[in-house]
This record gives sequence, C-alpha cells and structure tokens, in this order.
Amino acid sequence: MNTELLNAVPGGAELVEWFDGHAPRFHDAEVISIAFDRAGPTCLLRVHGFKVTSAIKPDGHYVFEGHAVVTFRIDETTGMQLDDFNHQNALMGLSIVGRPDEGFRVELDPAYGLSGFVEGRSLSISIEPGIPPGSQYEVQDEVR
Repeated sequence: MNTELLNAVPGGAELVEWFDGHAPRFHDAEVISIAFDRAGPTCLLRVHGFKVTSAIKPDGHYVFEGHAVVTFRIDETTGMQLDDFNHQNALMGLSIVGRPDEGFRVELDPAYGLSGFVEGRSLSISIEPGIPPGSQYEVQDEVR
C-alpha cells in the first residue's frame, strides 16, 4: 500500500495522517469483523491497527500507540476469497491495490487466522481512535 494510492481514496489521507505521514502496513493488526450486505453490495472490514514504537516495556515487548479501528468500506463488491476466520485474525499485513477508475482489492496477509481478499468498484476508509472492547491491548496504557 502506498501513500499516493491512499490519498486518492476517501478517508485515506486521514489514515496516512494518523500513521504520522506513512501508509500503514498493519503488521500485527487484528481483523475485528467483516460483514457483507447484499444492498450495494457492500463489505465492511474493521481492523484494529496501531503504531509500533522503538520503546521497549519491562517485559521486553514493544510499546504500541495510536490505536484505532480502521473501517474499509468496499462498495459494489465484485469478488472475495476468505479463509480461516477465527478468534484473533492477526495480520502480517494489509494491502490495497487498484485505482479509483478501475476498482480496488483489499488483500489480507495472515499471521494467524483470516486470509484472502475482497474486491469492489469503490473504497472508502474511516478511523475510530482507541482500543476496541475486548482487545488484548486494553490493559496497556494508551498514548495519543
């Protein structure tokens, strides 16, 4: 995923701004939910993402900050292939390919759980700052 492509998508510039001017990779992010609605047809993909800092906690793990639930709305859904949805759905990464005049493909590279892609004619992105309820990160001090 690149910054130029994100800036062409409604809500993409805000996503880049949230991630300090960079296109996020969504490494270690978790897919919270994915829902399809035949009206449209539309797909809503919700992902809990965050920034990994260079700071290390006493337990040896990196400090995460800037938690947010990012919703990818794929309208006029044209195709999908999804496998292995489970209780965690951790990602190695998430990428977006395509162009506004040709449609988009949101690809999910799995670390543990959900993998696959969703394709559609249009894409928009929204951000809800914070840690989602039930997340393993709820106990961590939030920075931002």
